[in-house]
Amino acid sequence: MRFTRHAPPEEINRFVRELPMEERESLAMVVRKLEEAGLISLDGEHTMTIDDEMQDLQEPNK
Repeated sequence: MRFTRHAPPEEINRFVRELPMEERESLAMVVRKLEEAGLISLDGEHTMTIDDEMQDLQEPNK
């Protein structure tokens, strides 16, 4: 997945740290939130579909 940053890394890190825990558990959700906030934009040629419905199978057992 390629993206373009529209904010300094410190601002992006702060934004991610301030997300609710349930939104930080999924990389797909974090990327979506960063894009919605205008902090990054995804490169359409190098994106991968992450199926939220299959997320339980992609995470380690707890």
